[in-house]
Amino acid sequence: MKRLVFEALGEESLVTQLARRLEPVVGRPVSGTEAAALLLQGSVFRAKKRWKDGGPPGPGAGFEVFWPDLPVTEFTLDPARVTWQDEHLVIVDKPAGVNTGPSPFSDIDCLTWGVQKLLGPGFPIHAIHRLDRDTQGLVFFAKHKAAELALHALFRDRGVRKLYHALTPPGAFPGERPPQRVYRWRDTLDWRGKVQTAATTAVFQGIDNQSRGVWAVLPHTGRPHQIRRHFARYLVPLWGDRAYAPGVYGPEDVLGLACVAYRFRHPVTGERVSVARSLDFMEPSGG
Repeated sequence: MKRLVFEALGEESLVTQLARRLEPVVGRPVSGTEAAALLLQGSVFRAKKRWKDGGPPGPGAGFEVFWPDLPVTEFTLDPARVTWQDEHLVIVDKPAGVNTGPSPFSDIDCLTWGVQKLLGPGFPIHAIHRLDRDTQGLVFFAKHKAAELALHALFRDRGVRKLYHALTPPGAFPGERPPQRVYRWRDTLDWRGKVQTAATTAVFQGIDNQSRGVWAVLPHTGRPHQIRRHFARYLVPLWGDRAYAPGVYGPEDVLGLACVAYRFRHPVTGERVSVARSLDFMEPSGG
């Protein structure tokens, strides 16, 4: 990813200025169409807010532009991935290979964009938590501000029970089975300089039709890459985990980790809710 920061001329089209300014950064001529696409996909910022107007910008703060290494494709959510919803909340099934929320170089290629586009402007949705890009499974969104605040409190107070399914590679254990059926891991994990306590329970379930180990996993805390790091640290990296088993897997190998079920008391109505995903565990990335 390449980055450009510049002060714009107030009276000239921003598309024209972007094309001219980006040429030395990218190392080749940049067309007006490419510059306009950067604006539409959310790669241009002014005063730390995305700027999508290609006309003359007028006076004001300078611009920050991100040029992604790979083309950005708008994400469209299949309605079949809406697993549960009411007027307050919606739970959707995220494919592997899709970010939950926007990145610096785009806000149109993520799950949040797909959910908003599917529900329409009547529901200004808010993502309550995230799954890793490579992890598939269920993600909560709030449909209004009061629900967002209530859901944040529910997650903060650990009022949501989560179940994941995980896969370990064939041949990871002698006789295809781990030494123990149940593992309980509690330690600290450092993520970008922040050290936090993390606790996970993993229960061995058996072997799938590709000789991979199948696990039910209960994360008692919600730290970044918690399950992936605990398996890599104490047992074996998960199937398809290119981050913690570098050089072993290729881009065609889907990470063997999915958030498959939630149990919680509805933060607005007070009902007890149980939600489980209905899609196959292993699926192609981005599907």
